[in-house]
Amino acid sequence: MSKRKSNNNQRRMERVGRSVLKNCAITFVAGRNGLCQMADLKTGLAFRPGPALAKTIDSGRYTWSVYCAVFCRDQTGLEYMQGIEVVTNNQCYQSDLVSVLHEHHLSLLAGCNEAHLVNVGWLASAVGHEWTEKEAGAIFTKLNAWDFVAKWESAA
Repeated sequence: MSKRKSNNNQRRMERVGRSVLKNCAITFVAGRNGLCQMADLKTGLAFRPGPALAKTIDSGRYTWSVYCAVFCRDQTGLEYMQGIEVVTNNQCYQSDLVSVLHEHHLSLLAGCNEAHLVNVGWLASAVGHEWTEKEAGAIFTKLNAWDFVAKWESAA
């Protein structure tokens, strides 16, 4: 007689979380309200996660893929984005990403022209989604990441 697998609530919740989050990303754009939102990767539309989804994200261990970006605008009005994709090698909690993301954002900020800086933001996927610059730019545009003023614009 075969022995059945014992119930493991944590693993079950992580499996459900991966299936629910496969077409979603957690988004953050500074200067808005300071809160993270969710975005549907198929439509790019933002939505607020419910309590059950927020708990699933917070308490599960996932293989994260995060696209950190800095948004800039030069004096000719040309908008450009500098970004880097950060992928975790092993599964970790969402709260473990804070220090890693902070380091990458600081390095991106150090590498951009301070007068051109408009905003910063990131996109995170709990299922290891591979980000392209075009896809990330489209989502950030829908999140109004460019609707801020650069230093040279405020001085003029």
